[in-house]
Amino acid sequence: MNDANKSQNATKSCTDRERPTKPAAKWAVTVNDEPIPMPQQTVSVAVIKAQSAVDESCTLVRDHGSPDDVVLSDDTAVDLSEGNVFYTLAGSQVKTRPRCDTPPKLAYFVDDRPEITINPNQTGTTIRDLFGLHKHVNLIRDYESSHDEPVQLADRAPFHKGPVFITRREHVRLSILVNQKRFTEGDGVKSRMTGRQIALLVSDNPECTDVFRVKGTETEPVPLDKEIRVENCDEFRVIRNNVRGGYEPSRVDRELKNLRKGGCRVDFVQQPMAAVIYHDVPTRPGYRHTAQTDVLVAVPSGYPGQPLDGAYLPEGSPLLGRVAGSPQGFVFAADRKWQLVSYHPHAGGGAPAWNKDKHGFHTYLDEIVCWLHRANN
Repeated sequence: MNDANKSQNATKSCTDRERPTKPAAKWAVTVNDEPIPMPQQTVSVAVIKAQSAVDESCTLVRDHGSPDDVVLSDDTAVDLSEGNVFYTLAGSQVKTRPRCDTPPKLAYFVDDRPEITINPNQTGTTIRDLFGLHKHVNLIRDYESSHDEPVQLADRAPFHKGPVFITRREHVRLSILVNQKRFTEGDGVKSRMTGRQIALLVSDNPECTDVFRVKGTETEPVPLDKEIRVENCDEFRVIRNNVRGGYEPSRVDRELKNLRKGGCRVDFVQQPMAAVIYHDVPTRPGYRHTAQTDVLVAVPSGYPGQPLDGAYLPEGSPLLGRVAGSPQGFVFAADRKWQLVSYHPHAGGGAPAWNKDKHGFHTYLDEIVCWLHRANN
């Protein structure tokens, strides 16, 4: 062998060694509607029967949805890419059948749950639709290793490459706080955003807002048209610039759950009246009288048809007389005395007219944040 051939063979051998081997896809079948994992794509009928714990005297049949479904003998090697949906018959029921020309039933699996189809040419979108998954779910083709193959919406996912998939919770890489509520990439948070885009997270009318980035006790204005770099855990305030100072329990519960999910601490009390307590609502950064306060808001008897209105501050709060609205009477709730302030954001106080299908306790927090931010020195 000449030197050129030796060199060529050595290079080829090295390339072959370095080329990674793609792991085998996982396979599974259904037998009598029960999902059963399989060790590989081609298995014997005996293995399928043993793993599905069917009686040895039964006969395995590949399901084509036809009177001519394919009867399989125990010594047959079955390629599951040709159909992986089976059922069994007692030996006495099995009769000779002609050739079956009907397409086989195919079982796709997501998180061990099968769905049957006859279409082998799926995509990331059609598999999500088949299993009723949200389009943003993180779909992965399952392999016999830790190898991951994400399946995007437009990706082809043909049956012959493996019918077993799993879902994984998408890792949130970027989240920010706006008016104490957490927003992530799923809500539209990006690494670069304008003040207007940040305001849109909490306001239907960003043109009438002032946006600030919060840094400790300092704030930095963010112009609506200026694009800034957004870092994970950044905090912002969105302040409306024209601020002047038998309910449905399931509705209230749902709104409070949304607030808690975003990191807000809120409580519901029933005595002496139904009310929501927002805890640790921030005032203006650097505000010398107090950095934060609890705020109680009563649930109107006709809520949500009747709008939220007013707010209670703890008795003796340094904000009394400094926030918009006159101090009124007292209530005792959650082991504390609270004083009502005649604050009416949705009735001439600068907020949009009350819309029961849009507004609620989850949006009223934005009004409270604006209200406290405007407190006088």
